Amino acid sequence: PRLVRDHRDADPGAYAACCDALAAFDLRDRLGDIAAPTLLIAGREDPATPPAHLREIADAVPGATLTEIPGASHLAPAERPEAVLTALRAHLDGDARRGMAVRREVLGDAHVDRAQARQSPFTARFQDFISRYAWGEIWTDETLSRRERSLVTLTALVAHGHYEELAIHVRAARRNGLTPDEIGAVLLQTAVYCGVPAANSAFATAQRVLAEEDGTPG
Repeated sequence: PRLVRDHRDADPGAYAACCDALAAFDLRDRLGDIAAPTLLIAGREDPATPPAHLREIADAVPGATLTEIPGASHLAPAERPEAVLTALRAHLDGDARRGMAVRREVLGDAHVDRAQARQSPFTARFQDFISRYAWGEIWTDETLSRRERSLVTLTALVAHGHYEELAIHVRAARRNGLTPDEIGAVLLQTAVYCGVPAANSAFATAQRVLAEEDGTPG
């Protein structure tokens, strides 16, 4: 690509001077003042500006999101143009942007970052679907509070036996304000309507998560 050729043919001295100038241009103390919706894109194999550096910026900019591009180094737009384009389209789409913000608030940055890090060209559209519809349309609908949505979600996951996902949403329920007693009451009611074996597995999953998150006795 022309971009790669331009970098290869650049004058080494001028390029080094440019790098020195960038190294001295430190505005980290002003990141909190940024109000515009912000997307940071990192090549997962970038040795110059690794994802950890961009995570530091994303954490400092209100509402910012970080997307890692697998199989890309320092020139992600040239190395993985389709993946970068997908990330930009999702960011510029209002539902996807709102959905990603809510997804991070409910599930936590660590979980969403792991999901983004595992993203591949094969799963990119599915991740976009989750952010756009599940989180951008359903979870942002104010007809139900987030507490109420957690109650519904926990019940649905028990009913269908999705215990790995249940663990994620037990953590989310705590972020949304549910107490361990309230979570236990939900699971107890599922024993009536979803079956005792399903509730038994759900209690085991929730007990493990609560012990990890809150120090609740196992």
